[in-house]
Amino acid sequence: MTIEVDDILEALEVSRADPGPGFLERLFLRFNDRVPFETASKIRRHAAVDDPAEKPRRPEIFWQEHLERGAGGTCFARVAAFDALLQGLGFRTRRALGRVRSDFDHAALLVTVGDTEWICDAGFPLPALLPASPSRVETPVGAFEIARTDRGFRVDFDGGVPDGPRRLEIFEAAVDAGEYDARWQATFRSDSKFLSEVVLHRLLANRRIVYARGTMRIDDLHSRTRVPLAPPRSEALETAFGVDASFLEEAFALAGDAEPESPDAAVEVFLESPVSPEAAFAAIATPSGYAALQAGFARVATDVTGPDTFRVRLAPADDRTDPASGSASLEESVRIDAPARTLTVMREGRESSWTAEEREGISWLVRRAKLDGPRLDLLRNDSLRGRLSGSLALDLLAWARRLGSGSEL
Repeated sequence: MTIEVDDILEALEVSRADPGPGFLERLFLRFNDRVPFETASKIRRHAAVDDPAEKPRRPEIFWQEHLERGAGGTCFARVAAFDALLQGLGFRTRRALGRVRSDFDHAALLVTVGDTEWICDAGFPLPALLPASPSRVETPVGAFEIARTDRGFRVDFDGGVPDGPRRLEIFEAAVDAGEYDARWQATFRSDSKFLSEVVLHRLLANRRIVYARGTMRIDDLHSRTRVPLAPPRSEALETAFGVDASFLEEAFALAGDAEPESPDAAVEVFLESPVSPEAAFAAIATPSGYAALQAGFARVATDVTGPDTFRVRLAPADDRTDPASGSASLEESVRIDAPARTLTVMREGRESSWTAEEREGISWLVRRAKLDGPRLDLLRNDSLRGRLSGSLALDLLAWARRLGSGSEL
């Protein structure tokens, strides 16, 4: 079977053009926008097909299910489908294997346009085309450093919000159809996370939208918003990702649909720090250290209320009255959780936190605000999310200045 290139272009809302870097970029970005990374199709296929050789969703199946039901796919299926589309439009492509967590668990495309070869990673997916040469590429959701290795190319993630692996490899060695299929079939193992839960992922121009375990997540360059969804979730997910609700319901029936960790929405802001998590937390984990965060914003009085708790009274910076006198406009209760390197703050019945953590060897400062209820409005109100994350970002800048890191958001 062959794929219907013109029908696919119409669905992607991209007009035909001669193979060139601009056309390649338009196709790649629109593919990531319109065709979700999702596990529902893999879960359904694994349950319906017994023969391991028939489990992979070949490009003709992939594109038919996308055109009819809005489906996408996971790494190997996405790469094969996008490869078929590019070849149908006259591009010179070759498939490549790679590594995210273990050798050959990843696939991508290398596309040659003129004298330039591009890493076209529709499998992860990455948010931009990357030159197949040492370079740095800035994107709205973070930067990427490309370096040569003995096996091909290493891509390191710089900035953005921490989410899973911060590095991947693309191998240059030629991959024939037999080896690609064998690696693809191996992904249908029973312990694969892509077969154990329904996950959806969509890349827009300046943010990622992700669904997993009952929660929608919106990530941009520095912030993450979590919005829990009440069941049934399929219709809301169809609106967000374009995948037919009944298609998703079939996958949920097979893999289950976990409840969110919290019934309340939350906004988090992240900042990389050159200071270790232990040192960063120690700088604010005392009444005097916490008070220093407010320098220039408020006048502070503190009282120790227990072995791991203290009370804070805040008065406006231009108010000359003593904050300890009780006339302060705000009062906070702060709890120290040293093992988790977290300060939990209650102010006027609302909870927020400050956390220093390490992920993949990188130290992060994290400011989090818990909101009341699921706050579904945050899924569509970019301005409100921006205001909430901007306020938290100011707090992180104060923490960074306290550490003398000179970091910027």
